[in-house]
Amino acid sequence: MENRQPTSIQNRFAVSLAANILRSGISLTTGILLARWLGPEDFGRMAFLLATFIAFKQFLDMASSSAFFTFLSQRQRSKRFVNFFWYWIFIQFVFSLFVVGWLLPDSLLDTIWKGEKQTIVLLALVAAFMQQNVWVNAMQMAEARRETIRVQKLNIVVVVVHLAVIVALWLGGQLFLPLIFIALIIEWSIAGWFATRMYRGLDDQTDETEGDNDTAASVFKEFWGYCKPFIPYAWLSFAYSFSDRWMLQHWGGASEQAYYAVAHQFATVALLATTSILRIFWKEIAEAKHQGDNEKVKRLYQRVSKSLYFVGALAAGGLLPWSAEIITFLLGAAYSDGAFTLMLMFLYPVHQAMGQIGGTMLYATEHSRIQVILGCAFMALSIVVVYFMLAPESMIVPGLGLASQGLALKMVIMQLIQVNVMAWFIARIFNWKFEWAYQVVGLSAAVVAGWVAKLVVGSVMSVHVTVLIATSVVVYLILMSVVVFMQPWLLGMERAVIQQYLKNMLGKMGIV
Repeated sequence: MENRQPTSIQNRFAVSLAANILRSGISLTTGILLARWLGPEDFGRMAFLLATFIAFKQFLDMASSSAFFTFLSQRQRSKRFVNFFWYWIFIQFVFSLFVVGWLLPDSLLDTIWKGEKQTIVLLALVAAFMQQNVWVNAMQMAEARRETIRVQKLNIVVVVVHLAVIVALWLGGQLFLPLIFIALIIEWSIAGWFATRMYRGLDDQTDETEGDNDTAASVFKEFWGYCKPFIPYAWLSFAYSFSDRWMLQHWGGASEQAYYAVAHQFATVALLATTSILRIFWKEIAEAKHQGDNEKVKRLYQRVSKSLYFVGALAAGGLLPWSAEIITFLLGAAYSDGAFTLMLMFLYPVHQAMGQIGGTMLYATEHSRIQVILGCAFMALSIVVVYFMLAPESMIVPGLGLASQGLALKMVIMQLIQVNVMAWFIARIFNWKFEWAYQVVGLSAAVVAGWVAKLVVGSVMSVHVTVLIATSVVVYLILMSVVVFMQPWLLGMERAVIQQYLKNMLGKMGIV
């Protein structure tokens, strides 16, 4: 079979970004429709069930998925190596079913999942597993072969099919949680199977001599060396993620869970650029580190982290002032109490982008000790903080009882601190200067510009809210374009480089 040349980083990122914009738009539409049609109570139940099993995935995975992608990114691996990993995934699946379906007593099942029937709990478990374990690892295999374009096309097909299924269920009067979970199971199982085929799709001429060296013992030793420091981190990560959503469900109820879930879904839209480049960044950093190209590692990290932080700030500044209008228009009056939660969560992707890049940097360069220490310290502290944010005043140790607003506030503040500590350690590890001014200047400029745009447009126009928002966004982008032109260092670039990118883009559009 003829080998195809690897696609450039820029082209892979451009395709990934375009695909993620389309995919996220479809997914957000599906989420909005589900939230409206199910209502806060049932939508909150669904969000809670899926969130708990996504957290449980971290407990079982123990960073093995990260190790798998890192090893695949460094060099071509044998079919035997890949098969051993999928055996491990199957063991996780069987163990999950055994614990939830047989080991846990009914009383504990009722306490954890707040009275949900075991059948629905098991369906949610399998749905979350297929999407978060099977699909994610299959996608990583394709990304390791730089098959970004093909895997993004597959991703879009799946979310389009899911939207069609949800609409069909609603039209047929059958939009119930069990059927939604069954649809997720089927969709992501099929997508995962197709994605795994892409890893060998480029070159089936495997070096069996090298593959013969991969035994169960050698593969276990390789994974154990990578994952061992992350085991306490993974288990504490499970406790951290689970406690956030369980305490919100316990003290706030399903409706508050729905407000937070909706806000979190909107916030992920602002992470499009980050999610588009994350696996590409991981692959290139792991390969550059493996080859000893430290200059490339530095250049990629600094430019990507600054650029993505600014993109997150840009999205937050433009959307934050319109939180109440957005949630009322798209979701209706039933979700109006979640407007302030949404406003807070629009700030979450700003430092989330920076944190994901920093975490990926540590994973890809195998500096796992720093990641474990920082992660464990902040997650343990976060569990304490979220208690005081969510617990009612009537408790023996009273809390603030802030429900979804408290969880959103905790997420934003704790993350801001954690990612900056992480960035400081990365700077020390690689002997770089720790830079922080771009965060203050970029986010402040975006938030101020966003409110100025809203006030200006609102004072001169009296039209439908969608027109107001659209006009405000245009004014806002003009203001932020001026900021970027005056302060190009916010993007980690020189003005000449930005002008060249703009010229190339306009050229492709046929404008110049």
